[in-house]
Amino acid sequence: MSDKQSAPSRKQKRRKRRKIFLIVEIIVLLILLGLLFVWLKVGMINFKDIGTIKQNVLSKETEKTLSGYTNFALFGVDNRQNGNYEGGQSDVIVIVSINNDTKKIRMASVYRDSFLDVGQTEQLLRKCNYAYAHGGESAALEMLNKNLDLNLQDFVAVDFAAVTDAIDAVGGIEMDVTPDEIKGLNDPDRPILREMATQLGKEYTPVTQPGKQKLNGLQATAYCRIRHYAGDDWGRAKRQRAVIEALLGKVKGASLSQMSSLVDAILPKVYTSYSGSEIISMAMAAKEYSIEQSFGFPFKKVPEELPKPYGSVVIPCSLESNVRKLHEKMFDEKNYSPSNTVSALSQQIISITGKDENSAIDYSKIEENKGIEDTQSSSENTTQSGN
Repeated sequence: MSDKQSAPSRKQKRRKRRKIFLIVEIIVLLILLGLLFVWLKVGMINFKDIGTIKQNVLSKETEKTLSGYTNFALFGVDNRQNGNYEGGQSDVIVIVSINNDTKKIRMASVYRDSFLDVGQTEQLLRKCNYAYAHGGESAALEMLNKNLDLNLQDFVAVDFAAVTDAIDAVGGIEMDVTPDEIKGLNDPDRPILREMATQLGKEYTPVTQPGKQKLNGLQATAYCRIRHYAGDDWGRAKRQRAVIEALLGKVKGASLSQMSSLVDAILPKVYTSYSGSEIISMAMAAKEYSIEQSFGFPFKKVPEELPKPYGSVVIPCSLESNVRKLHEKMFDEKNYSPSNTVSALSQQIISITGKDENSAIDYSKIEENKGIEDTQSSSENTTQSGN
């Protein structure tokens, strides 16, 4: 009797084990398919091995501090041929720093007209976006390391077509557009929205009213490129950071279908030194990221029209004090002591321009307390006092 009862019991156990094995196999298959899907998506990215980027001799304490962060440069490239990242002006230069423990992000926009050393083999003081235009991403990373005492070894570059498509993929972003920014968007002498629509082969809808409103990809990208009427170079950099923050906020709340559309839209237009596995690792942690701070560099500065070959530049006053403040705000380094390289460059800039720490206003305080419009009026006053 016991043998007859045990036979069905053994069959039930075998069926139960087969069900468990089947469930496990399905789960493993789904995981593998998911990884394959991610890997195929990552395969759409344009990778470039740039080797080791030179940096200044930094103190052991600073090296240890920087090792606690993932630092890279984000370049927004203004090229006239979509998808071509080998040339063009780097209109957007953002240093992105991710705290490896907290996943908090801090961003510093380096004003493209900043008067810095862009030379690779010998000193060459020019607008800092000269580096990308004449030497590509490696020269631009080296420029940032040399002038700002950083350890950047990686970059991500996108053109404005990628930004436009990314914003459209998440359904647009909400921005608070000021009256001066409306003027900038609709300047008849610089019709930035219309020009971008022509360049990208898209139709556009003008933005005509100030206030909080949803902007589509083309409108938002044009918004962050406004320069005249609303804060000049530092106003534009502030808008760029605002658009990045708004986009990241939408990405964190995006649905699976929106994420898939976003990936398809932007990855083929991304150019980076990061490997596929590094991209996947960062993407998996994306939901944990949050932007803690964003600011412009240099903090204390003066706009100035210098004789040829320099032209209209933004002078850090002084480079040494600005780098000290950058490390304090970016990496919580109190009483940071800039490298000998930065100190020497700082003195050289003062020698050429005649502008020192007493020549400029700390615009970071104006931007934090009053906003872009007041920043614009203050910049005009500073220009007059500086000449």
